[in-house]
Amino acid sequence: MRFSIIINCYNTLPLIKKCLEAALVSTDHDSELILINNHPPYADVQAFLQEYQHPRVRILDPGRNIGCMPGFQYGAEHAQGQYLVKLDDDVLVPKKNWTAAMYQALKDFPKLAYVALLPAAIKGQPRQQVKKNGYTLEFRRGTVLFWCMMIEKQLWRKHFYLTDLPLYGVGERDYERRANQLGLKKAYLTSHVCTSLGRTEESDPLYGAWKLFYVKMKEARSDFETWKKSFVLGPAEAEIMRRFGYPENQIEEVRALLAAVQQAGHDQPTTEGGTRYVP
Repeated sequence: MRFSIIINCYNTLPLIKKCLEAALVSTDHDSELILINNHPPYADVQAFLQEYQHPRVRILDPGRNIGCMPGFQYGAEHAQGQYLVKLDDDVLVPKKNWTAAMYQALKDFPKLAYVALLPAAIKGQPRQQVKKNGYTLEFRRGTVLFWCMMIEKQLWRKHFYLTDLPLYGVGERDYERRANQLGLKKAYLTSHVCTSLGRTEESDPLYGAWKLFYVKMKEARSDFETWKKSFVLGPAEAEIMRRFGYPENQIEEVRALLAAVQQAGHDQPTTEGGTRYVP
């Protein structure tokens, strides 16, 4: 088997289903899909992962939420493919043959540590690109985002199996540092673009905000359920959201949802049988 596509499942069910369907229809029998049950806070996702069956899909359960990059590494340890793909569970891969293009890029450029599909959300000045038969590559000195990333399994096992990884947010930087230490390059496949569903109506707005603040604010790093009950979206936090493309109406939506969750928590009965209200 050539490709193992590893998807950490911690998102809403409609997004996971769309991600999985897009990956299945754009790959063939030379690819396996590994779903990691990262114990998402959604009962319907848990039921789906316990019941879903497909001849090219395996579902692995580490027993608890182990996080993003640790979840990828857990899947990689069980993968049968020669090449590993980390695919976010809210990302749509393109219909054209993206796995073959990523594979060919890694074969054509031996000093390339890993290659990623270009996220549609990335904007900026055009950079120098290398055009080959079937794909276009853009090398990056800085961080390459792992919405959909491919690396050779032997290279990963030898140099990129990392320990003490946190749950979320810094995996790309850890890989970048290791690639730099090894004198290896990283690149985007700009001819093949992937798309995030993270802000569609089927997504959970609070989940998307939690991921953003987990990455950007160390003091906000807690599990999703704990974060919802205590996080305060003040002026500084709103500015972070603006910098990452959130319009004012979505910022207000997240603020209102947080307030509703926290008010519901305050109104729960106390252990003495009364009801808690915060003035």
